[in-house]
Amino acid sequence: LHLGAVHACMQADSSRRPPPPRSCDTFVYVAGGGGPAATVFGKNADRPSDEAHEVMHCPAASHAPGSMLRCTHIEIPQVERTHAVVLSKPAWMWGCEIGANACGVVGGNEAVSSLLAHELGEEPRLLGMDLLRLALERGATARAAVGHLTSLLEEHGQGGACEEGGDWTYENGFLLADAGEAFVVETAGTRHWAVERVPPGKGRNISNGLSIRTGVESCSAGLKELCVAKGWWDGEGPFDWKRSVGAGGRAHAKLDVRGRERAGADHLAAAAGRVSDGSLPAGDVAGWLGWMAGVLRDEESGICFRSTHGFMSTGSQISWLARGGGHTASHFFTAASDPLVACYKRWTFGDPAAAAGDGLAGDGGSLALWRRWRSIDLAGRSVPEAMRRALLEIEAEAVSAAERGGASEFSGSVARELELISSFAV
Repeated sequence: LHLGAVHACMQADSSRRPPPPRSCDTFVYVAGGGGPAATVFGKNADRPSDEAHEVMHCPAASHAPGSMLRCTHIEIPQVERTHAVVLSKPAWMWGCEIGANACGVVGGNEAVSSLLAHELGEEPRLLGMDLLRLALERGATARAAVGHLTSLLEEHGQGGACEEGGDWTYENGFLLADAGEAFVVETAGTRHWAVERVPPGKGRNISNGLSIRTGVESCSAGLKELCVAKGWWDGEGPFDWKRSVGAGGRAHAKLDVRGRERAGADHLAAAAGRVSDGSLPAGDVAGWLGWMAGVLRDEESGICFRSTHGFMSTGSQISWLARGGGHTASHFFTAASDPLVACYKRWTFGDPAAAAGDGLAGDGGSLALWRRWRSIDLAGRSVPEAMRRALLEIEAEAVSAAERGGASEFSGSVARELELISSFAV
């Protein structure tokens, strides 16, 4: 995954509700229609730099009728059957920042802010990360996952502390995808939402802000009436979600795409250009994975967020979603506190170890790896060139396995990376 360009980098509205962090970026390029041969998805989870992040596998399970499920802050009714999932998540939290299920659905969550943010208050509800995990555990397609997410939002609401030991809270945006389509879901207040579909052959990105404009496929009941009552929409012209709940119906410079969102859109446009000129063929698995890795490692734009004592890209995921079911998908995780230093390691639901339920017993060693990389960052240590080459080999093997469609044991790659760190005394 084009680690060569990374080597130089490896050296080198109240008081209780601070604004969302200027971090987190999620991308998708949907298969077909002139796009890649499989849907490619990627996200950097940007969280407080000292918040440990783990990769965890949860097998499919059956649950007794009437049983309850404890999420991060509240309990809700459990469904009778949940899909197997692999999750990249803050270790203290039930929900996840990024993840995938065995049906071939992936998703990522981000903080956003609207004019209804005051509704959140202090009451604990479902976190956005809880909603994402619930959607993945219950949705067999991206569209079904969206349906579960929005229904749960309406029933239970969103809110509660999003940081361990603190009271920081926020509204949420999501990007959910499968091999055939993708959806952006954005929320406002405790229970309102809007959805935009991303069709085959199109790319889309979100970056910590409302981004849906007039392409609203569906929205929460009463949302448009609320916007009319508040004077945010005249009820006649096209309904513009971002202008209405983000700017009160006013034209505003902040409505323009800018910053990391602009940089992400430029990356997608560049990929589309390469598809058109033939330099990035639809079936070039290594090419598409390398492109997404390069996007997520873009430090100059801020997409790769690096701050030893602030917010940082504490987890990163890339997924390649071929048609044919979730067993054909490849998911890559850094399990490290910086995607510029650790390699992407491949997880598949078709792994023999995963099928046996012990491919990621607990966190599969990912938490130990995350903490080792974090200690390296805190100590300001450099990474030897020989170690960089060895990391390149692990990542290259993961890409090769994705091209062949073979199994690749995630926890084994994690163990190799831990051994490298120890052997080089980093």
